[in-house]
Parts: sequence; structure tokens; C-alpha cells
Amino acid sequence: MSDPTKPSYRATLAIPHAKGALALGVLSRLPSGLLPFAVLISFTQHYGIGIAGLASGALLLAIAVPGPARARWCTNRGPAGLLLMALASVLLFSAAGATIGMKHWQIPVAVTAAAGALFPPLSPGLRAVWSKLMPDKQHLQSAHALDSTVEELTFVLTPLLGSAAMALMDARWVLACGAVLLLPAATGLSAVLRRLPADEDSGQTQWQSPSRHRSLIRTRDGQGITVPVIALGLCGGGLTVIIPAATVNFGDVISSGYSFAAFSLGGAVGGLAYGRREWTAPLRARYAAATATLAAGALLLAALATSPLTILAVFCVGLPMTPIFVIAYLLVDERIDSPRHTEANAWLGSGYNLGSASGAALGGQLLQLTGPRLVAVVLAAVAAAATLVARRLHDTPGPSPDGAPTAVPSLDEAGDTTQTS
Repeated sequence: MSDPTKPSYRATLAIPHAKGALALGVLSRLPSGLLPFAVLISFTQHYGIGIAGLASGALLLAIAVPGPARARWCTNRGPAGLLLMALASVLLFSAAGATIGMKHWQIPVAVTAAAGALFPPLSPGLRAVWSKLMPDKQHLQSAHALDSTVEELTFVLTPLLGSAAMALMDARWVLACGAVLLLPAATGLSAVLRRLPADEDSGQTQWQSPSRHRSLIRTRDGQGITVPVIALGLCGGGLTVIIPAATVNFGDVISSGYSFAAFSLGGAVGGLAYGRREWTAPLRARYAAATATLAAGALLLAALATSPLTILAVFCVGLPMTPIFVIAYLLVDERIDSPRHTEANAWLGSGYNLGSASGAALGGQLLQLTGPRLVAVVLAAVAAAATLVARRLHDTPGPSPDGAPTAVPSLDEAGDTTQTS
């Protein structure tokens, strides 16, 4: 029988409701991986790759830009608001599938973007749930590491599922089916949220407490937590143009897929290794160290960008990816008021996605003027700057954005933790 006092993944999974929440994470991320893929294929089949690119970009931007606002809206309205948003998104995605094939492609693109703008904050909400389910910081760290690894594997699986489904039915039907998955995912998350314990400070659950405060990104803690994730997104987006350009120097561009897989593999290995260890250093120091490791990996990539060892450098760039996310989620739990956890986690997701899109676009332009080495050096400089921002975080958590003191778990030298609700 698992000893819940030991910092192991088995002990974390033995905690009540942990396995169910992890399974809910898979269900919640299936639509996130399947819908963009189905949109890309559907538009490509009917309008060509150019229009498909516009539709995909519009969808991703519509999901990312208003993400924190959607999370705040759902937080203020509770589980019923989450279900309502999921239903609206399902209807709009289904309408987009029905209009794909019309003469005027602008109509399905607009409907697709509208569906993305109402995409329910399932993953940010689930991240907030972990803070309530885990009894201490060590188990919370392990839970986030497991969840992040499962998330990576889910996004590897969804294109395969989409391709298999499209062999049996029209891509537009796959789009509609992927959208329908939002409903059971939102229903499951809503059921979990209704069972959450009440916050001692407010006597309400985090989804019932009002959070009408200024944007988290305008606070020092909000910026310190989000900027390194944006830098990570810029590096991930930059890799999408660096890898193919570097691969043609020593092999066929098709073999670049191995390097992309190495990036994801690095993230999984780094996350699992980080999550199972007890750390005594404060989160602020760990966050700066992980971001500095990202900068070092980008420098290594610049040095090896024209050799077959590119795949090793890309693996090293991926190593701090999941630890950066895990530490960011832990910082949210430590420094942000509980009613705003979902909004804060949404900032992390939106920050990464916007950084990734910008990294791919700007990296592609710079690549044409110079080469993969200089692009990697620029990414290293961005990660180094993000390291300085992470170091600007206070040594100890300060007041919450609305001026109220933030409840902070105590951490002794041995790593034993006691979390306040």
C-alpha cells in the first residue's frame, strides 16, 4: 500500500479523487488537440492551405487572446457559466462545420473564430482544482508534473485519432464530434468544482467568490509568473522554423519530425524528473533556474544548429519546458488568491500560445535574413531576459492584487508542507 508521506507519483495518485482528476484532464484536452487539427484539414480540403492557415490562425488567436477574460467570467458565474460557455462553443463549432464548403470562405472562418472565442477554460479550471485536492506542496508538485506529462501525450495522440476518424468520415463531422467532447468534459469539471471545499477566508468555493479586480498581468507577481512562460512559447514557436532549416543542412527536411519529437520527449523527461524530487529551494529561485536552463539550451542549439547533433540540442531545449509550467502553476497556488487561480492559469496558457505564434512568425522572418544560428541566439537572449523577470518576484509572497494578505503554505527545511485552504 502506498505511503502518502513519501514524495512519489504512486503516493500522489493514491490521494482521493487524484486519478479521476487526471482522467478528466485527458478528456478536457482531447477537444483542445482535435479541434485545431480538424479545422486545418477541413479548410484545406475545401479552400486550400492558404485559407486553412488563416482559419487556423484565427482560431488559435480567438482562443488565446480572450482566455483570461473567459476564465474570469466563468469564475464569477460558477459551474453553470462553464457549462453555458461550453454549449455555446459546441453550437458554433457545429455551425462552422456546416458552413465549410460555402462559396464565401469568410463566413466559416468568422464562425470558427467565434467558436474559439467562447472556448471554455477547461484546462485552467482543472489546474485550479489540483490546489484544492492535494494535501501539501510536494503532492501538488507531483500532480502538476503528472498532469503536464499526460497533457503532452494527449496532444501527441489527438492528431492520430483525428486522422483515423477522417478515414471513416468527413473532416467536418470530425470537427463536430470533437466539439461535442467539450460537453462531457465541462460537465465533469463542473461536478468536481461543486464538490470543492469552501475557502476559510470567504466561506465560498473558488468559483463562487467574486473576483472583480484589476488584471493579474498588471501586477508584479502576475508579470513575474507569466513572462517566463511567454518566453518558453517564443522558444517553442521559434523551433518550428529553426528545426526544418537546420535539418536541410545535413539531411532531408522530412527527418525534422524526429527533432520535434525530441523536444516533446525532453519536456516529458524533465517534468517527470522534476516532479518526483523534493526541493528545498524557494519557487522563485527554481523558476529563475529553469528559465536560465532554457536560455542555455537555446545557446546549445545555436552552437549545434548545422550538425546532426541538432536533435540533442532540441532535446535540451525541451528539458525545462514542463518544469517551467509546473513551477508556474505552483507559484499561482502560492501567490495568487484562490478565487483567481483559474484566471491566472488561463494567462499562462494564453501567454504560451501567443508567444508560440509570435516566435514562429518573427523567427521565420529573421531566419530568411540570417540563419538558424542567429535565431537561436535571439531566443536565448529572450529566455535570459525572462530569467531576470522571474528573479524580480519577491522572495516571499506579498499581498494579493486586491491588497489583501495572501495565505501561504509553510515549508520547512525538510520539504514537509502544510497547505492552508
